[in-house]
Amino acid sequence: MLSSLKSPLQLPFLQPVYELTLSRPNSSDPTMPAIPQIAQPRSTAERWASYVLGACVSARDPRTLGIWARQVAVSYTTLCESCRLIGVSPRCARDFARVLRLILMPSLDACDLTCLLDISDRRTLDSILEKAGFGRGATVSAPITVTSFLDNQKFIALENAGLGIIRAVFALA
Repeated sequence: MLSSLKSPLQLPFLQPVYELTLSRPNSSDPTMPAIPQIAQPRSTAERWASYVLGACVSARDPRTLGIWARQVAVSYTTLCESCRLIGVSPRCARDFARVLRLILMPSLDACDLTCLLDISDRRTLDSILEKAGFGRGATVSAPITVTSFLDNQKFIALENAGLGIIRAVFALA
């Protein structure tokens, strides 16, 4: 029966194929780069990655899980459960998405990170900067690449499937 197949068998989990689209952040700035989006997620990890990438096109800092959920057009519960299903704390995923969004902004290399996050207390800021791999009171003296951020961040385990998809999406873009 298998010998009658005319084309080779393709196993999507061995060779991921992502249907990507490019979206510009929801702002009036035409210099903002297009950010890859996963058009049709086919797994839990791809769905989570699509939520993270959706946060990156937002004109507003997704400072709460509720804001992030509204930005990606899912319920708060769906967003949180998607995070938990791939083994990531929803709050860590939110902060990861917030920092990734900043790194994708072209104006980041001349700006203090603290002015771009909607944070009202120093402890929260220090915690986010530490987990992002920047250290306390970080300012950007050289451009930060997506790859260097993904390699140095501490929000999500490096071997996490969702992080692997984010990494692959930016490698393909």
